[in-house]
Amino acid sequence: MDTLRKTREITQAWFERNMKGDPWLWGIALFLLGGGVIVVYSASVMQAYMYYGGDTEFVLFKQIQLAIATFVIMYLVHLIPYTKFVFFSRMGVWLAVILLLFTFFEGVRVNEADRWIKIPIINQSFQPSEVAKITLIAHLALILALRFKKDWSDMRLLVEPMLMIGLVCALIFRSNVSTAALLGATCFMMLYVGKVPKRYLAITMVSFLVVSGLLVVLKVGQRGRTAEARLESFMDSDTVSMQSSNAYKAMARGGILGEGVAKSYQKHYLPNGDSDFIFAIIVEEYGLVGALVVIAAFLLLLYRGLRAISKPKRPYGGLLSAGLTFSIVFQAFATMAVTVGLFPTTGQTLPFISNGGTSMLLTGAAMGIILSVSRGELEEI
Repeated sequence: MDTLRKTREITQAWFERNMKGDPWLWGIALFLLGGGVIVVYSASVMQAYMYYGGDTEFVLFKQIQLAIATFVIMYLVHLIPYTKFVFFSRMGVWLAVILLLFTFFEGVRVNEADRWIKIPIINQSFQPSEVAKITLIAHLALILALRFKKDWSDMRLLVEPMLMIGLVCALIFRSNVSTAALLGATCFMMLYVGKVPKRYLAITMVSFLVVSGLLVVLKVGQRGRTAEARLESFMDSDTVSMQSSNAYKAMARGGILGEGVAKSYQKHYLPNGDSDFIFAIIVEEYGLVGALVVIAAFLLLLYRGLRAISKPKRPYGGLLSAGLTFSIVFQAFATMAVTVGLFPTTGQTLPFISNGGTSMLLTGAAMGIILSVSRGELEEI
């Protein structure tokens, strides 16, 4: 008993010394990462067998490596005082714009859209839109924080952030409509939390809806036609896509308690069951109970991530944490809403859980920044 108690005390002391910040946030991230490994392995067995020479554990080991890398990034980023991200927020957003422009001309095409940039030598690709999300949120948090401290005029507040939000979202829109929409919604919520006058919020909302609607109707960009087709299919009650049909069947099989771990039947027929539609596999294997646990985890993440707003002496940290939290949670609930048929198909992954590359790693970086803010050890400069 003494040995067990000492081991527990040593372990607890190590965590308190090395993993600072909100313990609830750490717990949520580790729970989602660990659960994601199990679900992705189950959902990808058939895919791994077909495309990797019968090696059904290929995706499992890849997902474990990705989860470990995500945790390491999250850990390293949380060690950086969040006030240091002020410089990053100023420079990073322009770097993201340059990367998005480069993607426009030299991007790697996937699913009829140039979303990726291939890194030479290591031969790995990443999506600049994922970088743009973090940098734009950080930049907007800085602008809103400066308004509190320097009393910017309302006109300057309207023009500068709106131009940057519009530029970044427009560059993303041409190849990824859903990501641009979610980023726009995140920025709007940051403006609301940042106490921007309601008349400017109304102008922003109307402008965003009108412009995005016109872009979809006019089929602007590489994915404009796809977005219109998905909206038409969603509005037609007599038309159900093959993906949605199989997702509904999977969830119907799940019932209250689910079929059991790795006992999904519909994974053999559901395209993107380990990524875009992984929530359907969760419901099939773990039932309504499992679905509610996942939903509760993201709601708890939302609550804990927004707590920094209540500290008026740290407006930059509060807005930064709120914006990144909104981004992660909005994406999660958009993915789940698509799976159950509340939204048109978007192609978004479930943060921390779905099989993915740069999206998961950069989500870890965003979570690390949120944890850095939650440390609360420094006052803003």
